This record gives sequence, C-alpha cells and structure tokens, in this order.
Amino acid sequence: MDGANRRRNQSSNKLHRAIRASIDNAWRLHEETYDLEFRTPCATRYVLLIIAQEEAAKAFLLYLISEEIVPLTAAVRRAINDHACKHLVGMIMDYMIMHWEEIEELNAIINRDFELGNNLPNDVGSALEILRYEKIGRWTADNWVWAEDPAYDREALKLADGKRDRRKQDALYVRIGADGQLASTPAVITQTEVATELARASRYINFAEALTTAEERHGFDKERFEKVMAALKLLFKPNEGMASVAP
Repeated sequence: MDGANRRRNQSSNKLHRAIRASIDNAWRLHEETYDLEFRTPCATRYVLLIIAQEEAAKAFLLYLISEEIVPLTAAVRRAINDHACKHLVGMIMDYMIMHWEEIEELNAIINRDFELGNNLPNDVGSALEILRYEKIGRWTADNWVWAEDPAYDREALKLADGKRDRRKQDALYVRIGADGQLASTPAVITQTEVATELARASRYINFAEALTTAEERHGFDKERFEKVMAALKLLFKPNEGMASVAP
C-alpha cells in the first residue's frame, strides 16, 4: 500500500469512529430522556432530544465527508459544530426519511414526488443551498453578493436564523424582558413538543444508523436519498461556480 492510500485509509477510519461516536451519543441522550419521563417541567427532556437530533445530523455530515461528497475544510468543520447548520441538515434528513402515519399522507407524498420529478421540494432545496452558500460558502469567503436574492423557503430561513436553537434556549433559561420583568421560563415547553421531538430523534438516529450498514438499508427512501446525494455532489463540486437545486 502506498503512502497516499495509507493516509486515505487512516482518514476513513477516523471518520468512521467519529460517526459511530456521534450516533452512540445520540442514542445515549435519547435513552436518558426516559429517566426524566415523569419530571415536570419537561424542558430538560426537550433539550436532550434536540441535542440527540443534532448529533445524528453531525453523523450524516461526517458520512458525507467520508464518502468524499463534502470536503473536510475549516468552514465544513464549523458547520459540524453550528446548531443552525445541523437543524438545516435535519430538514434534509426528514425529507429522505419520508415519515408518514396515515395512508392519506403516503398518497400525498407519492403524488407530490411524481409532480416534482427529478426536482427537490423548495424547502429541501433551500436548506441545501443555504447550508452550502449562506453558511459554508460565506465562512469560506464573504466577499461576494448575489446578483439577485434567492427565493429561499421561509421555514428553511427560520432554521438558518436559529429558530429551533432559540426554542432549545427557551427550555434551558429563564428569560428576562427589557424592563426587567419575567419573560418566560422553561415551563413553556409542552409535553406535545417533547413527544414530537422524541419521535423525530428516533427517526434521525435510525437514519444515521442505516448509513453505517453494508446490508439493505432501511430507515429512508432510496430515491429521495439519491436525489439529495446528487444535489450535494453538484453543490460541492469544486470550481463549478454556484449551482441551484431548488425548483
């Protein structure tokens, strides 16, 4: 084995260990929330579940690096540690997981995918482009402007602006208003929110687990996965200028 291949294998092994550690930590956080199931307020469970989701998103980003779809640069390392970036990744993961509960939901999903053809939904395409250009791109070089502002999806923009992370902060801290009076406490977090995030965390972790197995992969839709991979390869292709993956 020559030196280049040896270094490549060493790098791959390091990434696989990091992926495994991120997934294991996500499971640990997820499982520890059950120790708090009957505690009130339920805010601590909420925080742990959001962090578990972030760890699963981190594992996916590391997977993309290990597959040489995304390069390991200083800006990408910053994205791995950035809460808003991991929540954007969560939106992308949700799309690939294709969760549904009622048959009507599945039929609607199938019809929508048929209408879109090879295109991605605007929210997913926006999440990908914001991650690539507004986060990683601007951390790489902030000396450029758009000729025309992109029409990004509103929910993707909210995630990029830290909407979910602010809710996580609500679950941790007592907030004080401008006049010094109490603005909010962690008691604002509801059991409904916790139930939603518990289910979401389970889906994200199972998705990340599925990426680590060489067996038949479950936990996500294969066609949606391939569409996202193709979009990521286009967005992170070296020296190709700025590509668009949103319809």
